[in-house]
Amino acid sequence: KISLVTFFLAPMTTLAQQKAVAIAPKITAFASILGSSTAAFLVWKRDTTKTTYHRLVLGMSIVDLIASIAWFFTTWPIPRGTPGVYGAVGNQQTCSAQAFFAQFSLSTVMYNASLAVYYVLVIVKKKSDNQIARIEPWLHANAIAWGLGTGIGGLSLEIFNQVGWDCWISAKPLGCKETWTLKEGEVGTCERGDNGSLYQWAFYYAPLWFVIVFVSLLMYWVYAHVRNQEKQMNKYAGSFDRREQQSQHERVRTQAFMYVGAFLITWLFPTLFQLVIVIGGKFPFPLLLLTATFVPIQGLLNLIVLMRPKFVRYKNKNPDTNMIVAWFRMLYLEVTGNVQPTPSRTTATSTSTPQQNNSRFDRQKTFRLTVFKPMSSSLSGTKKSGLGDTEEKSGLGDIEEEKESEDAAMEDEEFEDNPKQTYNEDISP
Repeated sequence: KISLVTFFLAPMTTLAQQKAVAIAPKITAFASILGSSTAAFLVWKRDTTKTTYHRLVLGMSIVDLIASIAWFFTTWPIPRGTPGVYGAVGNQQTCSAQAFFAQFSLSTVMYNASLAVYYVLVIVKKKSDNQIARIEPWLHANAIAWGLGTGIGGLSLEIFNQVGWDCWISAKPLGCKETWTLKEGEVGTCERGDNGSLYQWAFYYAPLWFVIVFVSLLMYWVYAHVRNQEKQMNKYAGSFDRREQQSQHERVRTQAFMYVGAFLITWLFPTLFQLVIVIGGKFPFPLLLLTATFVPIQGLLNLIVLMRPKFVRYKNKNPDTNMIVAWFRMLYLEVTGNVQPTPSRTTATSTSTPQQNNSRFDRQKTFRLTVFKPMSSSLSGTKKSGLGDTEEKSGLGDIEEEKESEDAAMEDEEFEDNPKQTYNEDISP
């Protein structure tokens, strides 16, 4: 028996620690497999792969599904008999294969960058689907090229080895003296994958954190753009409309933070772990366990961020339902297609007179004609959008003679299903 303190602070030498890093990632990897496959299924089932947005989501989900399956095997592909590894039953070939598909997860990171670029092009730059379709192949090619290119490079350089809980970029054996760390007169002790710690940063962590910063800046740009446009709209809106617009840009801000937060949750501990290895030359068990647990989880987090707007609407309609129960019920309805109808909001709940409603509509119409009319040509013409099969309006510039009392919740459905709406709450990976 060992104490809890010894379990977390001692180097990974005990059997209990070895079992922990071999088993814990299987749980999060399995959850990620379910999350990625569900996201891919929802896109494919609803026949929305004709839009750039959902083709990017589909590509990202497929790549993450492949990587999650590789991570689920954890220590199994590691060469049999490797000291300090529980459950190793593989060989160098199986180890290299697992490492290749784990490295391919870099394409998931790049797909997130592609989605952030898409949102800027649509929401900020007002580009149409036809215009974006011209560069869409490059968005896919860039994402795939990073994963495949670095994976093939890792195979040719023979830098794929075991890292304690799975196979990835590493020097063999773990803790050997790499060439770049040697002082004068010292000799390297690595049998394979020399300078693996440097390749980890060159092939993964450097591009990863560049993308995290890049996506954070783009999402702030989107949020700032929405906020500035709503400030202009407030000049023409009544007090009720101001509250509605404030709620909309708060939803965009929350979704943007969750979008970036999914990145940080997944990669904070792995980055800290690699920094400790490079700077201190140590392999602390707590960071290793956290790394092994959080690395495979991004597929699940992507699904949560993607479906959050639908969950919020379902919970608002069913406030007495437990959050976990509500999440799974909402997901079941989406997967089976039995989506609850959105209740209509009638004018009976408003204290405004018909004249006040018409006046407010006139102010909103004046603003839309002034600010959004130039956008109409670039945001029109798409038949379907979003995870549903509903017809979309022609875009932000499509000024229709509609009543002020039109169902606000139904507009939220259109926003969530159509990333081309300026006040889209579904800013999701």
